[in-house]
Amino acid sequence: MAAKPRLGKGLNALITQQTPTPPSEPSAPTPHRPGQIHQILIEQIAPNPSQPRSPFTDADIAELAQSIKTHGVLEPILVQRKDADRYELIAGHRRTAAAKAAGLSQIPAIVKEAITPEQQTEWALVENIHREDLNPLDKAIAYRTYITRFHLTHAQAAERLGQDRTSISNHLRILELHPDIQTMIRDGNLSFGHAKILAGIEEPNRQLQLATLAAQTGMSVRELERQASTIQSPPHAGETLVREHSRSVKSAHVIELEQELSRKLGTKLRIFPARRKGSGKLVIQYFSLDEFDRIVGALTGNSD
Repeated sequence: MAAKPRLGKGLNALITQQTPTPPSEPSAPTPHRPGQIHQILIEQIAPNPSQPRSPFTDADIAELAQSIKTHGVLEPILVQRKDADRYELIAGHRRTAAAKAAGLSQIPAIVKEAITPEQQTEWALVENIHREDLNPLDKAIAYRTYITRFHLTHAQAAERLGQDRTSISNHLRILELHPDIQTMIRDGNLSFGHAKILAGIEEPNRQLQLATLAAQTGMSVRELERQASTIQSPPHAGETLVREHSRSVKSAHVIELEQELSRKLGTKLRIFPARRKGSGKLVIQYFSLDEFDRIVGALTGNSD
């Protein structure tokens, strides 16, 4: 099977860089050749039903509309032809809405032919992932959607997106944080650097405690890392072996392995690297004898 092409930085790999198109008045219709940039009437473009982005705010559209009034549309949108004079957006919803708000009747677009639903969905997701204004939480959600939709590992997603696997894994770890911490990240009170440190803390209560402290005091990422490494929560009676042997901070690679093995075994699994290099503990939890038998069967290859 042929290798899936890398999509590089957003949709740049799909189009040829050309001079930005300033606002202009409608011109006489011309044949729209696939792969080339054309001016298309905005009223002829229908939205993408598979668009993955959440709704835009009025402020988002107004800010981009003002930029378009000054500089024009700097990057063409991507559309597919539906019939002789109708098109459907593949990528560029925000630009199209802003161009319309700026008073333009046309917008530069690249016309693609014979697009499969899978391609349309993937290109829309990729454009969303590569948006510069995407906050870390929304980027994590976009990564998860992309990986889930196309059944990819972190490494496969990194290869197809032209991004670092560790960065993708670190973003996905944000989605395991307490909802209050996720809100702090989305609101800009905590950075991606803060989120990486917090996601490596095993104890949820400590995560929330340190996140709140960091957000309220403007704590730096380095200081938060120092706090995460030194402040220990007092142990509680009856804690499991997993809690007793947990480390304060784990690497993104270890977290990714935990998630992958947990999915494959269908139960909670934790990896605890020891101080001595190459050693540690692998703890697999079960909650009934039936589940124990199932896990043993999966490990030995004797499952029904």
